[in-house]
Amino acid sequence: MKKIITAVILSLFFIFVIGCNATDENNASSLPESSVPTEQSVDTSFDGTESSAIASTEDESPNGVAESSDVLNDESSKIEESSKVEESSVTEESNKIEESSEPEESSEPVESSEPEESSEPEESSEPEESSEPLESSEPEESSEPEESSEPEESSEPEESSEPEESDDDIGDAELLPTNYIIFNGGCYYGTKFKENVAESNADVYAEYASLFPDTRISIVNMPSSAFGITNATVRSWLTDQGEILDQMEAKIYGNVNFVNLKSIFAEHRGEYLYFKSDYHWTQRAAYYAYCAFATSVGLTPTPLSAFEEKIITDSFIGKTNDYAKDDRILSFYDTVYAYMPRKAHTMTVYDKNLNPSRTFKSCINESRKGYSCFINGDNPYTEINVPENDQEKTVLVIKESSGNAFVPFLIEHYGNIIVIDPRHISIDIRDLVAEKGVDDIIICATASTSNGTGFTKYYKTLIGQ
Repeated sequence: MKKIITAVILSLFFIFVIGCNATDENNASSLPESSVPTEQSVDTSFDGTESSAIASTEDESPNGVAESSDVLNDESSKIEESSKVEESSVTEESNKIEESSEPEESSEPVESSEPEESSEPEESSEPEESSEPLESSEPEESSEPEESSEPEESSEPEESSEPEESDDDIGDAELLPTNYIIFNGGCYYGTKFKENVAESNADVYAEYASLFPDTRISIVNMPSSAFGITNATVRSWLTDQGEILDQMEAKIYGNVNFVNLKSIFAEHRGEYLYFKSDYHWTQRAAYYAYCAFATSVGLTPTPLSAFEEKIITDSFIGKTNDYAKDDRILSFYDTVYAYMPRKAHTMTVYDKNLNPSRTFKSCINESRKGYSCFINGDNPYTEINVPENDQEKTVLVIKESSGNAFVPFLIEHYGNIIVIDPRHISIDIRDLVAEKGVDDIIICATASTSNGTGFTKYYKTLIGQ
């Protein structure tokens, strides 16, 4: 009997101890749950996986307590086993909570940092840097400008809110691996300023002015075709072509007239200034260059409307693809407009030995269906005579092909026009200038040519250096 009473007392004692332990454990398990809300609040943005884990542990713990109450009449050893089971279940639940919270805490920085890294301004600004050869050549970067329509591009329209800007959407714009730009069904290129070359050319120009003190020396540089792109964002992929003209002008010294075309070209940006498939300017662009030159030397430019406009061809495909290497350019058909000279004249073309090869009644050869219609293309030496103009007024144009479209407008003012392409003839112009009584020497080339060393050598050769 005493054993029975002792067993009952022990049983009650163990039940009392177990009850106290369960209460303590429940209180203890409630502590980590009170620190979870911060994790839960984070977790609810990731489909609430942690909150569901906590709900499942709450379902499990009542079942463990019920199982321990079913063994009240068992021996104390069984009661101890049930308490161990209960303790292990509580431990497992707390472990589950900790385990479920760990991955989500570790995933937070990764997910939050990735979007920030991918949208960093430095990445979106890379297309501008990649305006440098290597980085900008990737197709992905060519599509990034659309991504840059976020913070940085939205600020650019304010900087580039010039009146001529009419395109807010970059459309199909793409920077090619060759550093040419496809934009609005055309292909355009830019150049870079080379200070040492600009200084060398400035020295040669000053030497011309010194050698020919009675002759005005004028420099007319055609901006590279990227200058004509109407969208400021797309233009920014390459070096600012207008700024290059300013930098070149800053190197000029002596009695030299540098005709900076930046302002007049910016004023007419959006007009048909450059061919879509060829690296030359149109004759309309050359007309604006003529206006700037004429004004700079005190001549009155003739209005464009005074010239008869003729379409030489509406299916011209130029040579840009030889350099840009993108066959889409072969479908960028151009129209070649010519502004016919108003005054009667003759043009004689000479070979490199100064033998006359052919004489034309017009400096616009309509039978040549392309840019070469202007002064019959590139020839070593050409003379144009305008009988009704002052025969004592003579201009010498030293040029590469960009000068071809420029020369016809000089018929408005000079009785004699001499054109030399120094790539195709070796001649010393010192005797020529004196013999012909040259009033003006115009050096007409692209900004790209004028930032290359090749023509510096040609200019020196013409004065015996």
